[in-house]
Amino acid sequence: MVPFGGDPLLKRQPKRISRWLGCSFAICAGAIVNLIAAGPALADLVQWKTNGHYYEVVVAPEGITWIEARLAAQARGGYLVTLTSRPENLFVWSLISGRPNFWTTSSHAGKTDAVGPWIGLFQVRHQIQEPGGGWGWVSGEPFSYSNWAPGKPNNLEEIEDYGQYFIVQGSNDQATWNDLPNDSLRLTKVRAKRPVAYVVEYDTKPKR
Repeated sequence: MVPFGGDPLLKRQPKRISRWLGCSFAICAGAIVNLIAAGPALADLVQWKTNGHYYEVVVAPEGITWIEARLAAQARGGYLVTLTSRPENLFVWSLISGRPNFWTTSSHAGKTDAVGPWIGLFQVRHQIQEPGGGWGWVSGEPFSYSNWAPGKPNNLEEIEDYGQYFIVQGSNDQATWNDLPNDSLRLTKVRAKRPVAYVVEYDTKPKR
């Protein structure tokens, strides 16, 4: 896993992060750790036998940004989930599907889609290879597998650089992803709410 201070995304834009969160970077990080890290995990800590890692879904009922979720996952001793294969993606999907507390909505062009938990996917090189290039995992693992929802990623309003689970209205696809801004409330063309959950992955069983 890439340590927080070594993350190329966060090295690249600490001023942007501070501006988004409305405080100095150091103060923001401390506040998030204190306020969010202990948030309730509504899915049991589950081990995937294939890789031996553990996974849990943490709920933030008031909504959470991607960067806040990233900090909170690290404060819990893990990292935002990295989905590097179809079997792993389907395994994590089994933890979140059919669980209304993990989902909210996004409305656009007369359609209401389902917005699911954040995952550890972000665009490494912003606006260089839009919309489909430059994506990477917070762990530094190769981005060799993807399962985007139909028409995604689309970099709506040229600010969507972070990944989360997503279900397009009327689609039969499962375990699909979407790109969103760090804070989806910044979108003006879509009535989108902030995701209300994030998935944490642990290389070993966390001590609680």
